[in-house]
Amino acid sequence: MLIFLLWLPALLALFRRDFRLLLRQPECLLFILFVAWTLLVLTLEGGDDVFGKSKVTLYAALSLLGVLLAAQSRKWRFESMLLYASIVGGFFAAASWVYFYQLSAMPFNARVTAIGLWDATIMAAHAVGALAIIGAFTFQTKRFSPRVMVLLLIPALGYALFLGFSQTRGVWIGLLACLFVMGGARPSRLWAALIFLVILGVASVALFKPQILLQRGVSFRPELWHGGVQLMLEHWALGLGSQEYLISVPEIGRAFKHPHNLFLDIGVRLGVPGLLLFGWLWLAVGWRGWISRAQPLGQMLLALWVFSGASLLTDGIGLWLKPNADWLITWLPIAVSIVLAARGNTEATDAKQSASVS
Repeated sequence: MLIFLLWLPALLALFRRDFRLLLRQPECLLFILFVAWTLLVLTLEGGDDVFGKSKVTLYAALSLLGVLLAAQSRKWRFESMLLYASIVGGFFAAASWVYFYQLSAMPFNARVTAIGLWDATIMAAHAVGALAIIGAFTFQTKRFSPRVMVLLLIPALGYALFLGFSQTRGVWIGLLACLFVMGGARPSRLWAALIFLVILGVASVALFKPQILLQRGVSFRPELWHGGVQLMLEHWALGLGSQEYLISVPEIGRAFKHPHNLFLDIGVRLGVPGLLLFGWLWLAVGWRGWISRAQPLGQMLLALWVFSGASLLTDGIGLWLKPNADWLITWLPIAVSIVLAARGNTEATDAKQSASVS
């Protein structure tokens, strides 16, 4: 479905001049530079499955183009497509919760996973959190009847249950950071009330059920990050490419394949220049969300960017991987940023043409 409904249309759209003109955005240039550096590192450093890793750069590029192409539809608004995707995701989140705890009779202290391909707890929580944010901010772009509003309580409850029972503290931190940033970006009584309720809820949990917040400690993140920084500094110029590496944690006698931090993993694999290029791209996406925060899509991008960044700091496993749940917090924010940039340039061009005609 990705090939025929997203990548193939994007590839064919490149033959149209009007679509190619939409690609003259800073995000596109930064992405091209980052891809070029990635391919250079893979060529020079080699490693395991270089061809497979190289193909992923094409998959990501076609995905960004596919989202941009979908946003040009005159029949379906881009915000509506995102909203309906979020609604569908909410129903599946609710179904996953019911299947995991009711049909599979798992204990409530077990961490919920999704039905189907999203069977990794942390990555599923990332994707579900992203879909919940998408729905929360695109909901304002469409009106529903009272009956439909009642029905929409099911996906909202599904998101709340799934994210709560995933017990993924990185996602909780990401949602909390998103709440505070958006409260500052768009101050209102509603945001102030939500922040107060969340603080009250967290304080209540910390007072009466502290084990929920303290279970598993810090999951050896400081040791993993320290090991990732050491590897990055040892291979600062070109990184390790696609070669496998291990970070050992002597306290538990285990070794991990990544530092559980996307940005450190990029630095280890692509060196400091690769990390700087991606960091530049990621900051450009955040800036796009900030300057576009007056419109719902800009608000959604800013919230998703904050959530994604916080989540990837604690649980990011890698960037150049085949399509998986984490693409909703890695490549989707970049795609939405490109859509907003293209939309802004189009509006500016239309305004100039109108002024010249008048």
